[in-house]
Amino acid sequence: MKTGLKPSILGLLLLPALGMATGCSSSDPSPEAAPPSASSASSASPGGPSSSATPSSSGTAGASSAPETSAPESTQTAPEAVVQSPQPAPVPTFEAQQEQYLQDKVPEGIDPNAVLQVGQERCDQLLSARAVDEESVLSELIMSPSQDTADAVAALCPELQPVLDAAALGFPDGVFSVGGAAPHGEQPSIAPGTYRAYGQPEGCLIMVYAGSGELLGSFDGSAPVTVGADAARVESDQCYSWFRS
Repeated sequence: MKTGLKPSILGLLLLPALGMATGCSSSDPSPEAAPPSASSASSASPGGPSSSATPSSSGTAGASSAPETSAPESTQTAPEAVVQSPQPAPVPTFEAQQEQYLQDKVPEGIDPNAVLQVGQERCDQLLSARAVDEESVLSELIMSPSQDTADAVAALCPELQPVLDAAALGFPDGVFSVGGAAPHGEQPSIAPGTYRAYGQPEGCLIMVYAGSGELLGSFDGSAPVTVGADAARVESDQCYSWFRS
């Protein structure tokens, strides 16, 4: 009996020890049953950011802060600009009659072409008026004499010279002594002769006086008026201009 019970007792004694040994051995962590690490747990958690899908901020910052490489400067130098010295303006050329008109008429710094144009325009005006009424040009030259006009006629439109010469013998309204033909002089005077008023203007009145102050005649300009050598003074009013007949 004693020998028969020994194996059973031994078995009973060994079972708790074996269980404890088994429990201890099962509690030891094995490599296969190791719990997931925190990093793997966070990557496996639903809704968590994926480290492989989202680039790190440090990587982005590193990319943006990377220095840009500038293109290498060209070793070729640009050609220097050619500086041209200012060229003098061409000297205008004029015909002989134009040079004659421009003589002593061009101030320094004034374009001679502009001065020439003024003289040419004056000739054009007189020629246009003569085509309509030749005596109107004569009357204009008597009432408004001008050295510039005389120079323009002499140089640029000499065909008007006879009209200009006739104007020098006439006289406009005013008071004149009788002597020489100088109606626009410092002491205006007219030469003795026969004169007629341009256009027979209404209201025209001319009076001729002797040296004593005696009135020799009064006329309305409707007919030619003779100023004799015995006349000393002539007064004309509203007659505009008188032509030497």
